[in-house]
Amino acid sequence: MCSLVFMMLLDKILAAMTIAAERNNKERFAPIVEGLENHEAQQLQVACMQLINALVTSPDDLDFRIHLRNEFLRCGLKKILPEIKKTEELDIQLKVFNENKDEDAIELSHRLDDIRAEMEYPFVFCVDT
Repeated sequence: MCSLVFMMLLDKILAAMTIAAERNNKERFAPIVEGLENHEAQQLQVACMQLINALVTSPDDLDFRIHLRNEFLRCGLKKILPEIKKTEELDIQLKVFNENKDEDAIELSHRLDDIRAEMEYPFVFCVDT
């Protein structure tokens, strides 16, 4: 039940961000990524990375997590990450981001291995024993 409520909340948050972005003629996650560029406000950078991590790790669906992460990366996060001056708090959030990205890559790899096996041996999965 909690998961369903949280996913509904996530949908509303993303919808609101989309509407605001369309009104301002910006990409949906541009304001969050721009907050990371503010090297003077380290707490803002930490909060932006926390929000990114919350948005990207919340969905149960692997494809949706990858979609959100890639949207952030295309929006400028990929360019900004190497330039961020790391603090202890920010480093924790960056580590969380990278660990979740790596876990999703492993999950995607397993999915592709399963698909490849089904394509190579299609009749093995259809035979009843």
